[in-house]
Amino acid sequence: MHLRPLELPRDAEALSAFEAGYDTSLIYRVERQGLAFALVEERRAAPFRKRYDAEGFAEDVEDADFTVAAEAEDGSLAGFACVRLDEWNRSAELSALFVAPACKGQGLGRRLLDQATAFARSCGARCLWLETQSSNHPAIGFYLKSGFAFSGLDTALYDPRETAPEEVALFFNQPLET
Repeated sequence: MHLRPLELPRDAEALSAFEAGYDTSLIYRVERQGLAFALVEERRAAPFRKRYDAEGFAEDVEDADFTVAAEAEDGSLAGFACVRLDEWNRSAELSALFVAPACKGQGLGRRLLDQATAFARSCGARCLWLETQSSNHPAIGFYLKSGFAFSGLDTALYDPRETAPEEVALFFNQPLET
C-alpha cells in the first residue's frame, strides 16, 4: 500500500467510484436526561447499514488543506483522509477518513490517521477533531482506541430526510499539544 496526496482531477474517477460505509449490530442511542445526554450502547436485532454518497468526497478534497490517499498495488484507491485547518481557534478537523471495505482491519485507517495527525501537528494545531454518527460504532471504537475523546453531540445537525433516526452527530477530539 502506497500513501500519496489525493489530488483532483487525477483521483476524481476513483473518488466517484469509491465505496464507503459500514454495517453494525451495535450503535449508540442518544438519551436526553434533562440538560444532559447519555450515550447508551444498544444491540440491534437487524444490523444497521450505512453507505456514504461518493458525490461528497470530491468536496471534502477541494475543501481540505491536506489530503492523503492509500493506493493499492493495482492502482485502486484503498482509502483516504482529509484535514481542514481552522486558524481562528488553532484546530484541525479530520473532515474525512474512509477505508475501502476490502481493506478494513489491516491497519490502513491507522496509517491514514497518523498522516493526518502529523500534518495537523506540523501546522501548530492544538487539537484534531472530527464528527461521526452515533450509529457508526466501528469508527467510534477506532477513534477512542486512537486517543480521541468524546467531546459533544448535536441532535439537529443532520437533515432527517437524509439520515436514519439513529444517526446523531457525535464529536471527538485529540489534543496535539503537550
